[in-house]
Amino acid sequence: MGREKIKVPGKVYEELTALQREIHFTQDHQDTIKKAEDRGYMNAANWIRQNESAYRIGFAWGFESAGEEPQGTLRDIPPREAPAPRRTISRPPTTMQPRSGKKSSGSGKSGGIFAGIKNWLGKYF
Repeated sequence: MGREKIKVPGKVYEELTALQREIHFTQDHQDTIKKAEDRGYMNAANWIRQNESAYRIGFAWGFESAGEEPQGTLRDIPPREAPAPRRTISRPPTTMQPRSGKKSSGSGKSGGIFAGIKNWLGKYF
């Protein structure tokens, strides 16, 4: 027989591929059957139950579709939709404006912190 992949029906291949993405395959076929049934992959579960030795070989060497159905598309997963358009409000570009006349020092003169300290020192010394 050689190292050939095990051919399975198209629907079974799709479900085995999806199952492989969701769980780690195990050599324990009963555990895999239970996990497949829990996820709704009834075709794969029935095939594994009926073909235990082929499943064990396919577990090691891989599976391939027999070509009965197109592979790679699960019917229960809808196709991706186009993203919704972004809703944005266009605003004119703004430039930075200098601050208004609020001063932190009580003297009324603008000059920064050092000028405020100099004014304070000038009042009292």
